[in-house]
Amino acid sequence: MHRSTARSRRTLLAVAVPVGLVLGGALTWQSTHAAFSATAQNADNTWRSGSVVLAAGGTGGALFSGPADDDLQPGSTRSRCIRVDYTGDVPADVRLYVSTPTAAPSTLDPYLVMSVERGTDVAAGALVDPDCSSGFTPATLAYNTARADDPAAGADRTLADLKDLHHDFATGLQVAPATAPDTHLTFRVTYAVADDDAAQRSQSRATFTWEAHNR
Repeated sequence: MHRSTARSRRTLLAVAVPVGLVLGGALTWQSTHAAFSATAQNADNTWRSGSVVLAAGGTGGALFSGPADDDLQPGSTRSRCIRVDYTGDVPADVRLYVSTPTAAPSTLDPYLVMSVERGTDVAAGALVDPDCSSGFTPATLAYNTARADDPAAGADRTLADLKDLHHDFATGLQVAPATAPDTHLTFRVTYAVADDDAAQRSQSRATFTWEAHNR
């Protein structure tokens, strides 16, 4: 009986020690977290994202279409002007790129010498005649070394070259790299048909896209 009691005591002690450690730990946790605290708040903070908004002014029709751009011959040339309105509220990089619409013809591309000029900025709502008779004042050349109908223009700066080298925003012409909010840009696009027999019975279509990204 005496030996059994000693074994029982050892068993009880072995159990009592871990329990005592757990309780001691619990008491320590409670005591270290009993403290005064205070907070200060600065509430109602608000953030609003800016926007980049670009629109083509004027009638919204194609720059080049209809009888004036049919039955072209070597030396045929035409200029068209457009106003592009940037009404975003953060500065933006505006670029121009050119592409062929899906399933559209492009066989005349290598024979259309092209130029793109940026004009001086105008006031909101200013009239820029599509035929460039008023509202456009040339400022800088964005594509080619001279206007397409000028003999000094680069003959290799064709619609094919424009589409190949400047076909999306990443490769686009940087026509207005630091455009401030509420800026109204103007552009003149000119083509001239090369003197090449291979241009006969050819046709092309193109989409000119101005795109704005904030930096």
